[in-house]
Amino acid sequence: MEGRDFLQHRKLMSDAFKFSTLIEFIPVFNRRANELFEDVDKYGYMENSLDILRLCREFTVKIACETMLGRVLNTKDIDITTRKYYTDLVSRDVEYVSDITFKFIHFNQLLLKLAHLTVFKDCRKAIHALQRTIDKTLKDFSRGEFDSNYTTSIYAAVNCLDDAIKSNIIPHELGVTSMIQTFFGAFETTSSTIYFTILMLAMHPEFQSKAYDEICKIFPDNDNGEFEVTYEDIAKLEYLDMFIKETMRLLPLVPQTGRCISGGNLTLNNGLVLPEGLDVIINIYNLHRNKKIWGPNAEIFNPDNFLRSNVEKRHPYAYIPFMKGLRYCLGMRYGEISLRVTIAKLIKRYKFSTTAKIEDLVFENHLALCLANNPPLSIEKRT
Repeated sequence: MEGRDFLQHRKLMSDAFKFSTLIEFIPVFNRRANELFEDVDKYGYMENSLDILRLCREFTVKIACETMLGRVLNTKDIDITTRKYYTDLVSRDVEYVSDITFKFIHFNQLLLKLAHLTVFKDCRKAIHALQRTIDKTLKDFSRGEFDSNYTTSIYAAVNCLDDAIKSNIIPHELGVTSMIQTFFGAFETTSSTIYFTILMLAMHPEFQSKAYDEICKIFPDNDNGEFEVTYEDIAKLEYLDMFIKETMRLLPLVPQTGRCISGGNLTLNNGLVLPEGLDVIINIYNLHRNKKIWGPNAEIFNPDNFLRSNVEKRHPYAYIPFMKGLRYCLGMRYGEISLRVTIAKLIKRYKFSTTAKIEDLVFENHLALCLANNPPLSIEKRT
């Protein structure tokens, strides 16, 4: 999406992520995090932490459905048998988009068409199932036909698109596409960052203890993590904020992004001229590990990198997990708030540990950063 189309799309969806709307989402994040406890409680030691990633994905599918679509996803949903199937469906869709975006073999239209009929057949079905669900949601909302699958109190994104469709600003089909993009963004980035943060807590017990101490001071009751996090509370979680940012520095969910030079040639500080129309790739993963910016220990996990005194010394574009500028991630604040609510509650309830080290992790470059190997993980419920 480029130029005028992008600006129109962004303007349409911006109201779905304005501050007053995000505040309404916080009770959903709290409630769904409490429900997550019931599933996590079943685990102790696991040789492979992939099950925790799956639970994080189930969790984010539910909050994305409720906050983006206005749908309450429990064990059943329209055209979907179970929440696990729904989660797997969306996960396959994300992998499918990654494959057709990054694998050069699929740039050949004949081979891509053949792949759609064979290896991507199930993925195409999954995309169509999600399209049908969103299509029905938009139509139900437009007619005011709500049943037990809906919550009529939160439907910001659906509301934005419904207004645009009724005003003939965009066709219904583009509204469905816009919602799919928003849904994918809310789902994949949030779920994987929760998972990566859990792994970093497990790998760094000394930092986990500091975060736990901070949370206990702000939420002193012995409530097993079932406290209600407010927006005011989030601002007090200074060390947790540093920990999450350091996780996103070393493990940025979007490891690279593309841009096109527009508005004339661009001259860099070193004198290099990038001509207008040139497509460039920004390698966020390497930027966040650049020793010229982050020092000789750039690849070592250290939340102190985000002490205010250290942040002030760095270029404002040295840390860009959500990108910056005109095309920064529209759901940035959504992700930041949901992450902090969820992680704070998890730390208060559980102690995470692992024998793996951060240098043991092997990454794969998909649409979002993925692990080729899921390390062991121990989960202990605090007393």
